[in-house]
Parts: sequence; C-alpha cells; structure tokens
Amino acid sequence: MKIRLQALRGHPEAPLMVLDLVMLVLISINLLWLLVDAVLLNTGIGVLLTRHDPEFISRYRAEWHGNLLVADSIFTLFLISELLLRWAVAIWRRTHYRWWFYPFVHWYDVLGCIPLPPFRALRLLRLISIVYRLQKMGVIDLSQTGTFTVFMKYYRMVLEQLSDRIVINVIDGVKDEVKAGGPLSQRLTDEVLVPRREVIVPWLAALISQAAAQAHAEHRENLPVYLRERTRMALAANPEFQKIRRRIPLLGQALEDELQTIVGSLLVQISTDLLNDIGKPGNIAAHDVAAGLFDTLTAGHHDMGEAVRGIVLDSLELVKAQVEVQQWKLAAESTPRE
Repeated sequence: MKIRLQALRGHPEAPLMVLDLVMLVLISINLLWLLVDAVLLNTGIGVLLTRHDPEFISRYRAEWHGNLLVADSIFTLFLISELLLRWAVAIWRRTHYRWWFYPFVHWYDVLGCIPLPPFRALRLLRLISIVYRLQKMGVIDLSQTGTFTVFMKYYRMVLEQLSDRIVINVIDGVKDEVKAGGPLSQRLTDEVLVPRREVIVPWLAALISQAAAQAHAEHRENLPVYLRERTRMALAANPEFQKIRRRIPLLGQALEDELQTIVGSLLVQISTDLLNDIGKPGNIAAHDVAAGLFDTLTAGHHDMGEAVRGIVLDSLELVKAQVEVQQWKLAAESTPRE
C-alpha cells in the first residue's frame, strides 16, 4: 500500500484525513489483536497449541489477554471521542439536514464503539469506509496490490450476480404486467411516442422522400415502358373507346395509337414529376403522409396494441438475455492465462 502524503498538502480535509490514517492504523491493530485472541482462546487452534505447549497459552492468557481488555477499553474511549469530534464537525458544517442525523447515517461507527464481541466486528465496516475514502482522495493507493486486485475481481463478480438477479426479476415483473394486458403498452404509446411526434413525423417524412427518390432512380427506365403498356391495355379493355374505334374503321387504329402516345406520355410526365416532388427533402405531401401514418399507428387499435405489446415483450426478452450474460466470465475467458 502506497501512502501519498503530498495529497494532504493544501487539502481542506487534510486534518480529517490525517485522523483517518491514524484510525486506520489503530483499528487494524485492534482488530488483528482481537482476531488473534479469539483464535487462541476460542478455537481448535488454541486447543492444539495447549496440547503442544501448555505454557504458551497460559502465559498469553496471563500477560496479553488482560492487556487486550485494557487496551480495547482505552481504544473504545478513543473511538467515542473521535465519533463525537466528527459529529461536531458535521454539525458545524451543516453536513446533514438535522444535527441528530449523524449517528443514524454512521450507525456502524456508533455500534462499533460498544465493547462487546458482536459489535466489535462492525469496526471492520469502519475500516473499509476509511480505506475507501482515502483511496478516493488519493491519500493511499491499493490499486497495484495483489490483494486489492483479487478483492475487486470477486467484488465485481458478486455485485454483477446480485444486480443481474434484481434486474431479471424486475424484467419478469414487467413482462407479466404486459402479458396480463396492463396499461404499460398504452402508456408507452401515450407517454413515449406521442410526445415525440414532432421528431418522429419529420423522420418518417424524410424516409418516405428518400424511398421515393431511390425507387425513381432505380426504375427510371422501366417506368415509361410500364406506363405505356398499361395505357395500351386500358384502351384495349375500355368498351366506350372500342365502340368509337368500330364506328371509325379506317381511323380507329390511328386514333388508338395517338391516344396511347398522348396518354402514355402524360402518365410518364405526371409520375416523374410526382416522384421528383416527393423525393425532395421537406416535401409537404410526404410530411402529411408521415403524419397520417403516425396518427394511425398511435390511435387506439386492437391490432396495433397487440403489435406494441409484442415489441415490448421481445425487447424485454432481449434485454433479459443480455443481462444473463456473465460479463465477468467472458472477461476471464478472454484474459490469456500465464
């Protein structure tokens, strides 16, 4: 662990950070001593040591165990004093909404001052909070230590597992509500799509214009042929024109050819102009068509409601599948083994 004392220079929190460093050392010593004492006197290791060297345990109990209780009592007084000091600083700085919020926010500090075994373990939370705060402020650096790397690896693993379970449960709850015909689908339409009408309609209009321009460019040569052929077929199938053609047997064919040429040219010209106009950006007609499509899609309709419900369910299923992917496992598989 690297200690960067230069981070304390000129820092407004320097006195409290120095106090954190002192508390870090003292709490570490206190917890380590308590752990050794518990292992020697309350576990099988102590029994084995007693059988192997009875004098060692007797000497430890007589010389060190009593001193531990005295030292822990003194340390408890120091913890209480430090807690009151920080509480006074919080009141002076108006850190919390009410002055009496501090012991509730830092409940582990308060309970850790109680000199009983169940509460002494809470001092570990205090130790972790101090390490986190000093690491965040750059006073200490644990990022390059092997212990920190291993801890963060398993911390992210556990955090991902917990968060994934929570997200999946939430997604399953939303899916059940959508399947039951809840108001979510309609709310998506009313509160998500409709308020964005002014953005979606111009986007749809631009798509219509782009599609029209692209289709015209691709079928520019085939369109006149198709329209003239349709004109010829329409004249041939029109009974009124066929009556006129039979009344003028000599000029009927010539008249039909002229009409085919004129009507076909008109249709080609009208279609070309229409597609060119629709293909221009900002065309009013394309905007009106897009607005009509949007209003039709967002109107209350059973089939559209089912479609929206299906889209929501499929989207949630995709999100659920992505959440179920264990990213920590992928990272571990992609990391080359030494």
